[in-house]
Amino acid sequence: MKKKYTFFLGGLDAEMVTIREILDAKKIPYFDKHLTWGASLSQYKEELMGLSKGQVPVFVELRLDIDYPEQAIVIDHHNERAGKNRQTSLEQASDLLGVQLNRYQHLISANDRGHIPAMKALGATLKEIEEIRRYDRQCQGVTQKDEKLAKESIQHHSEKLAPDAILVNSLTEKSSPVMDRLYDKFAHLFIVSPSNELNYFGPGKMIDRLETLYRKLKQSKPDIFFWKGGNLPDRGFFGSNFAIDKKQIKELFT
Repeated sequence: MKKKYTFFLGGLDAEMVTIREILDAKKIPYFDKHLTWGASLSQYKEELMGLSKGQVPVFVELRLDIDYPEQAIVIDHHNERAGKNRQTSLEQASDLLGVQLNRYQHLISANDRGHIPAMKALGATLKEIEEIRRYDRQCQGVTQKDEKLAKESIQHHSEKLAPDAILVNSLTEKSSPVMDRLYDKFAHLFIVSPSNELNYFGPGKMIDRLETLYRKLKQSKPDIFFWKGGNLPDRGFFGSNFAIDKKQIKELFT
């Protein structure tokens, strides 16, 4: 008997929008509240409670902060599910639904796993890379104002912590327009948003250090949550709703 899936979509980016397009094409029901990164399952609590007994919920990149049915399927490529040898969320969803990805969708999947270097590894042209990065930022809700603020943040609100490390106190909540402008200029990129969210992009070893530090911080600050992903253990990203200060960041290099 064919399972009746109902998808619950997490934070929007190019990958999530591509999954949504596949669901539309296959006429598979889903809930999409146009959430941002770090979205939680509790944001769909009412919808989840309204499912009929025969429906199988599929959670895509949602923080599992409430109880959920045992038959639920979890699709994610973050935290313990992250890694260069793990399927991206798009690949997991396409496998579940028996869909073969086309070249453009494979590039979007590669972008989600390992940003521009991963797309280059698949033979992406410069035009394809620029198009997908622009599309990814657009799907994330990045506006022209965000692009302008990202430039201003880099020019006037950034500080080199080491020859290959930079801290940007961003004027925009969106990290991708900052990251896209600096990804090939520094090995370590720390971005602190106006709401005091931390985003880091760099080597896996530094991500391990950040995760160790944040596990300790969470013991005294239980409201802290954090995530990681990317092309680990080589390179990837780390994020948290609580940014450590510059002194603590510098201590990570000692």
